[in-house]
Amino acid sequence: MKDLAPLPDYSRRHLNPDQAAAYRLKFRRGPIRRLSARRERLLVTRALDAALSRVPAEAPTLLDYPCGAGRFAPLFAGRVAHYVAGDHSPHMLAIATQALQEAGLGDRLVRTVEGDARHMDLEDDAVDLVCCMRLLHHFPERDDRLRILSELRRVSRGPAVTSFLDAASFKQRRHVAKKRRRGQASRRVLLTPDEFAAEAAATGWRLVDSWSLSGLFSGQRVALLEPSTPTAEVPR
Repeated sequence: MKDLAPLPDYSRRHLNPDQAAAYRLKFRRGPIRRLSARRERLLVTRALDAALSRVPAEAPTLLDYPCGAGRFAPLFAGRVAHYVAGDHSPHMLAIATQALQEAGLGDRLVRTVEGDARHMDLEDDAVDLVCCMRLLHHFPERDDRLRILSELRRVSRGPAVTSFLDAASFKQRRHVAKKRRRGQASRRVLLTPDEFAAEAAATGWRLVDSWSLSGLFSGQRVALLEPSTPTAEVPR
């Protein structure tokens, strides 16, 4: 395996405990962000239920990587028998663990995994399904995104729920236009649904469906992936 490039600045900041704690409050600030967070939760729930319908295990294990500050941890843990939290930040893992305990779901947490999502410290086929929210758009290099998608495929026996920023959405097109007028480059990674599907296909996944959070206010799309190739054939 080639040496991994440094994590994006956005990710590295969460190695600071204060920045990690601040992230927990990010989606509660302002009416539009709170409304967007509720809409996102509904879409993630829809995608998760669709994913679980494709999992034959009676007591499934779900990997949440990155778990972040545990925004979705109670939702995920509440629908499966076993929950695994993964993140590059030990502070995020601690906050997510606290969120589960506050929700009365601490007993569902069976393991925490600290490390880079491009090289997960997990065995092949370790879980029945995986969720990876709001991560891929922070990695501008395609090779990094493919590494993450490949790792998700390697460790999961079943489907994945993930997200990407839709290049065709009104908000993101407006964002790009504004940056161009100012002579600045956007740090956001924007993909059309077809481009995202192609990256997923290159790493052993098939895009089943995706749902727009809000083309006007967000541009995030929640996606459901299912395995298209055996784990042994996943690019390394």
